[in-house]
Amino acid sequence: MIHYLKRDAFSGHLRAPASKGISPILRAKIRINGESERCYLKPLTDFIACPDTGKPVVNQEIVSEALGYVLASTCGLSTPSIAGIIALGKDQLPQDLLSELEEIGGSIQPSYLCWFSKDMEHPNLKQRHLSGINLPSLEERRLRRLAQFLAKHADAAKIVAFDDWLLNSDRNMGNILQASLGALMLIDHGRILAYPNWTPGSVGSMPWRAQNVLESFINRFTPRWSELLPISSGKLMALNSYASSYRSAGAIASKSVLSNFFEPTDVEAIIALIDGRLDPAPYAKAAGLML
Repeated sequence: MIHYLKRDAFSGHLRAPASKGISPILRAKIRINGESERCYLKPLTDFIACPDTGKPVVNQEIVSEALGYVLASTCGLSTPSIAGIIALGKDQLPQDLLSELEEIGGSIQPSYLCWFSKDMEHPNLKQRHLSGINLPSLEERRLRRLAQFLAKHADAAKIVAFDDWLLNSDRNMGNILQASLGALMLIDHGRILAYPNWTPGSVGSMPWRAQNVLESFINRFTPRWSELLPISSGKLMALNSYASSYRSAGAIASKSVLSNFFEPTDVEAIIALIDGRLDPAPYAKAAGLML
C-alpha cells in the first residue's frame, strides 16, 4: 500500500542522512495513520533536463519510485514497510536542498512531490562494507569482498532479474539495504525504465547504454558470474515468478498507482510495456533451457 499525504502530515526534520546518492534527500518525521514515523524523503522536481537533448522534459521519477515499489512488493522482494508520496511546500524543505533542486529543475517550485519510505534502520551495502576507507588499495579489497558476498547471496540473481525486467539503470550499493541477518532490501526505484524521461509506452533515453549495474559489479570481481548455470537458471526462475505475480496482483497494483498520474489510455500503454518486458527467452537461452 502506498500512502498519499498532504503537507500537514509533515512533523519536522531529523538529523541529515549519513550518506547521500545522486538525489537530494532528507530525514523527517511524518504522521501516518495517527503514528509518527521516521522516514527518508526525496523531493522531486516537475521537470528535468533530458540527458540526450538537454531540453526540459517531464520528470517521471515520482512515478518510477511508486511503480518500482509496488512491483517489488507484489513480486515478493523485500521493501520498506511504509512508503508513499507527500506534497511539501518549499518552506518545509532545508535551504541546501532547495539549492540542489533549483539546479536540477531550473527554478525553485512552490511545492514538491516527495517520495518517502520508512527508515528501516538497516545500513546500505555501501555503509556496511565500504565506510571509513581512504586508501584506494583497501577500497579495492573491500569491493572484491562485497562482490563475493553478493555472488553467493540467494537474492542476487532475483534482484538482477528484477532490474533487467524494469531496466533499472541505477541499482548501486547505496540503494540495497542489508539487515542484520543478511537479507537484502530494495530502496530507490527512480531509474527504472532506463531514465525518468520515459513516456507512456516508451522507455527513457540516455546518451550511454543502460546496463544492469549490480550484475556488472559482481561480474567485475567474479568473471562470468551471470553466465553460471545456477545464476542464469535462477534469473529465469525469478522472471517466471515475477510474471505470475505481476499478472495476478502486480498489474492491478500498478494501474492503481498510474491512474493518479495518467489518463486511462496512457496507463494501458505503460502496463503493456511492462508486461511485454516479461520475456524469459534470453535467460532460457543463457541457461541452455528450452521454453
